[in-house]
Amino acid sequence: VGATKFWSDGSMATMIDSDKIDTFKVLMGLADDPSLSHRLQFLCANMLICAMIYLTLRLTKLGDRAWYLTVYSSGVATSFGIYFMQQVYLNGVYNTMTTETEWSTYACIFFMAYCAMDLVIGSYEYDEAIDYKDGWVHHFFFIALLLWLLASGLTSLFAIALIEEVPTVILALARVSMSPKTPFAFGLSFFLLRICYHCYITYAVIEYSTVAFVIGVILLRSHVKWFHRWLASHLKKKGRMPMSVKVAIFAALIVIQTLGHGFAVYRMVVKNYLVAASGAVVVHLVIFLYFSAKMIMVIQDVYTKNFIMDAIGKKKVIYNISWEDPRVDHQVLKVGPEDVVLTISSAGCNVLDYMLEGPKELVAVDFNQAQLCVLELKILCIKYLQWEQFWQIWSRSNYPLFKEVWPTLRKHASKRCQEFWDDNGDLIRDNFMFAGTSGLMAKILSFPAGFIGLTDYMRKNTGNPYKGSIIFNFIVKFLSSSAWIPLGKWLAPLGGVPEKQLNLVMKTPGSCEIFAAKIGEIFEKIMWEKDNYFYYAYVAGRWDEHCCPRYMEKKNFKTLQQRVGQITLFHGSVCDAVTAMPQKCGNKFTVYSLLDSMDWMPESMVSHQMGTITDEKYFDREKGRIFWRSFATGDRAHSPVLAQLNPCMLPDTKYPDRVGWYLTQLWTPKLDKNFNSKNLLIEEKPSVIKQSFKGDLQVMFTMATYGISTSKKDAKDFYKSQAKVYDGFREALLPDRDNLLLYVVPWTTSPKTWVSVGCGTARDIEYVVEHIKQNNTKLYLCDLSPELLAIAEHRVKECGLSDLVTFVEGDINKKDVQAKLPPMGSIDLVTCSYCLTMIPTWKVAAKTMVDMLKPGGHLAIIDFTAKENCYNRLDQRFYKFWFAMDGVWLNEDQPSWFRDPKNGLSTQWYQEDPSRCPYTFFFPTHYQFLGRKIKAESKQK
Repeated sequence: VGATKFWSDGSMATMIDSDKIDTFKVLMGLADDPSLSHRLQFLCANMLICAMIYLTLRLTKLGDRAWYLTVYSSGVATSFGIYFMQQVYLNGVYNTMTTETEWSTYACIFFMAYCAMDLVIGSYEYDEAIDYKDGWVHHFFFIALLLWLLASGLTSLFAIALIEEVPTVILALARVSMSPKTPFAFGLSFFLLRICYHCYITYAVIEYSTVAFVIGVILLRSHVKWFHRWLASHLKKKGRMPMSVKVAIFAALIVIQTLGHGFAVYRMVVKNYLVAASGAVVVHLVIFLYFSAKMIMVIQDVYTKNFIMDAIGKKKVIYNISWEDPRVDHQVLKVGPEDVVLTISSAGCNVLDYMLEGPKELVAVDFNQAQLCVLELKILCIKYLQWEQFWQIWSRSNYPLFKEVWPTLRKHASKRCQEFWDDNGDLIRDNFMFAGTSGLMAKILSFPAGFIGLTDYMRKNTGNPYKGSIIFNFIVKFLSSSAWIPLGKWLAPLGGVPEKQLNLVMKTPGSCEIFAAKIGEIFEKIMWEKDNYFYYAYVAGRWDEHCCPRYMEKKNFKTLQQRVGQITLFHGSVCDAVTAMPQKCGNKFTVYSLLDSMDWMPESMVSHQMGTITDEKYFDREKGRIFWRSFATGDRAHSPVLAQLNPCMLPDTKYPDRVGWYLTQLWTPKLDKNFNSKNLLIEEKPSVIKQSFKGDLQVMFTMATYGISTSKKDAKDFYKSQAKVYDGFREALLPDRDNLLLYVVPWTTSPKTWVSVGCGTARDIEYVVEHIKQNNTKLYLCDLSPELLAIAEHRVKECGLSDLVTFVEGDINKKDVQAKLPPMGSIDLVTCSYCLTMIPTWKVAAKTMVDMLKPGGHLAIIDFTAKENCYNRLDQRFYKFWFAMDGVWLNEDQPSWFRDPKNGLSTQWYQEDPSRCPYTFFFPTHYQFLGRKIKAESKQK
């Protein structure tokens, strides 16, 4: 431990050699102190008090019992904190933190007692709340830290930080009082104390202890991360205070904190390092820049994730132009007089363009009332104004004319439209081409564009790319590389692009390069085409007669006047519009044009939407077509649910898109006659598996001993000793099984026979119990381990599926096991969940599973693999070595084998994702695959 100093009766004692004293005494900072017994008694008494307080509150049955001890500890710690803040006020920070007292020592011992008892009681009473990171690691870290402070005579450093427990008191009281909300006061106090104040004392302590400074920086990083998490969740919830006000408040506080942090660094550098130009200056500068970036990212991340819902809630325009090329829609869909169309309103451009094709009726739906008000005003202008007036308002943003005609138009407008345009005429006054979230980027770039002559060149409409500026050429070259795409997450909201949509680009290997090449092509070629009114509007700041949408052209004005009465506006979701059947003609929908809206939807929402809109009650299955766009790349739909529609990809060469940034355009010309849309609407409520740290330790011990064992790897023995705690650990280790069973498995085909290979404890079936029941699916659960099958049998009984499930123990490659299954070549569905990589002869097992399927049957696989196109990268080679120690062989050839049509399957869906391995910082890759068995004649062809 080394020499240590401590305080006794207010004065410093002599240095004590660690070789001559008891280690425990040193750690407690109480060597040869006559009060040692009193302090040990204090530790034990506090542990006993913790137990008594917990048991007392347990009898009251108040709120969440996991917070009982936290209320007590944070309350007492706050009291300590108030006392030491008073000392800071009276004696100054430096004097207070360098003066060791009995009070500061007792504060450390008290908090150690709490940490210990929270782990002990929590392990038995609320094990699910004591997780690894925020429970075990957090508490053991603080116990070790407090022991070090006691041994080093630095307990006063901990004492002056105890005021930071105020937000914990607020949160704990809310949880104990059964309030599900996290109070705004918690977030505000957390920011002021855990970030601002913590930053201040971290820099104050550096002159006293470098180690304490480093620990303070580590804790500050955690505090920023927790604050980020809270702010993101808090702003999503509705409250009395508008989100924009909350964002503004915290943005201002973050700016102040960043400036304060910068000043603290500056003062410290000037005081300590100005003369000696050491590397410490660089270190402190890096720390400041890191935390400044982290704080800015808090606001940026919150804005990018909430700007759409914020705009919807405040009835703000997001899109001033519909950024989907209707020319492609018409080439593919061929809308005619018998069609009833449903499309998303957006800015109304495509809605009006569709009307020139002459459908029987069109329903324009939007969740944002502001977008519907834009379209309604356009319709009113078409109905009641001359073309010249219509043109002046919407192509030249003629505000005086708008003010003149609005009183007349207002008489015919809905109440919603009246209220919106009464308050938002400035959208036209300030140039509608720059209105909304998407127009904000154009407005920002209009100034440099005008400066380099880009605006004037665009208005000439030569059809030739712009080459007149070195700056512009440099930007084009930069955008043609993928280096800028991570920055796109910051800039995307300025163009009205949700962050989730841009994430699709970065998800697939090689997609960033493809997307960057598309963006480069836009600037080099696409935006300069003579009829590209999209980019013309944003660069020129207007439309001209030689470059504008079809609905703006004078020759089409009379046609629109005759047809706009067939447009129905609907406020709500696509599902709401479909089920409400607002169309006047009463006919079913024949065309769905869904733009790119499904890019940012979670799979559950995509499933619900497609299950609803393809219902035969609302959708004409004989004539119906569905069309959408996506930022995702690849040769199939970005969603496994959409893949079940069997969509066709539209090649850019045949269907050139003037917008240019969509990487895929897809449509389903006709649904399969057996497509069961109702299965997409089934709701499941799987049980929640409680992960236990003790159980996880047992599993990890088994994995470790199995990994270092030199004997032959045997999967059956491997699972025998961990069967009872198998599910808890693997719930985190084996991700996305719910996604595979719920959305990748094609329930729209209504499978009647299903074989689950390597079923384990049958956890997978809990995700789809209602699917199995409603489809009367006969399920065969196969596994090598009788211990795991015993748990599976108990689970099947609890799910009420005993009549539909057959258990098969053994190797599916063996004839005696196959005899217990349906005949080879007759099965509708085969699944294999994190099993195939444990079979050395996996190709034999894979071929057996394919042979089980009937022609048109489906094989769904999820398993670990080496990341595509990165097989030899150092991390992937490490994962192969690491997993192989536990008998799991990562093999990039495995997914390639399934995706090769020569092996009997056509790929319906494939995706790779990294996921964190529990208790580590490793992110191995797993894949999800769905293949349909090719018919013999198709395979031969």
